[in-house]
Amino acid sequence: MKRIMLVLGALVVSTGVLMAEKEWTNKVPEVGSVGIGITFNIASLATQMPSQPNPNTHLGDFYFGANGLFATPASMYILSQDPVASFRVKWRMAEHWTLRGSIGFNGSHLDYSEYVRDDLAYALDNNSENKVVDHLKADINSTNFAIGAEYTAGPRNLKFVAGVNLLYAFAGGKMEFTYGNAITSANQVPTTVIGAAPAGTQYNDFPGGMGIAWGRPTERKNAGFTHGIGIQADMGIEWFFVQNLSLGAVATFTPIMFMKQSQTYTTYEGFSAKTGQVEQYNKLVSPGSWACLYGIRNLGLQLSLNYYF
Repeated sequence: MKRIMLVLGALVVSTGVLMAEKEWTNKVPEVGSVGIGITFNIASLATQMPSQPNPNTHLGDFYFGANGLFATPASMYILSQDPVASFRVKWRMAEHWTLRGSIGFNGSHLDYSEYVRDDLAYALDNNSENKVVDHLKADINSTNFAIGAEYTAGPRNLKFVAGVNLLYAFAGGKMEFTYGNAITSANQVPTTVIGAAPAGTQYNDFPGGMGIAWGRPTERKNAGFTHGIGIQADMGIEWFFVQNLSLGAVATFTPIMFMKQSQTYTTYEGFSAKTGQVEQYNKLVSPGSWACLYGIRNLGLQLSLNYYF
């Protein structure tokens, strides 16, 4: 009798589990469902645009270090991969088809301030310890928009997915400088956060011109914005491990991408011996470039967590 009860109990539990699984899988997801999710592309970690200082580093190093913003090349920055993380929305429009859109972004607004000697106070009194403040501001951003469609197929809770997106991305930024010590005829090389370095050095890349022997930057657009548009494709799986909640893993690639960089420049100020006053000098850094990338080299591995309602 006890064995019969155990068998009947097992059958009841098994039947309940199967019915619950059937009920669950029939609802994952229904046509008309909307899904929200977060994607994470681990392949982009090593190739992301340096738009933020690294943890456990100093902000000054991000500006003036060997690989800092002052050393950033003026040439076009290549855009081709997914952002490291993005937010995504899906709409299941048919049994096997889903519309989707995503946005990913990464960046920083940095306001770096540093004390420097007050040149006027020092000229009046060599023992003066008065200070003034120099400010360096940088806005560096990268953003990625994608809109496309996804095909889904497969039994039960494990689905095969394949999709294609129209991708738009841009990245770049600028730096702005304000100084505590003014340039005057009596103080043509004031104390600044970049130091009184001669022209052509790492911290002072003023090229010379207009009779200006020494100049300092007031605005840098060496990281001028690069815009890109392309086609992105992906293929992988989506696993519904609980009702309306899934994990996804897809391989992504960008078979074609067009990019365009705008003109970049740096503006300096300095005392001109020709005019006898402070002048602005614009140094053209790059006239702009464009590029077209094609092939399957631009690969990514995108993981996602999705919730449907």
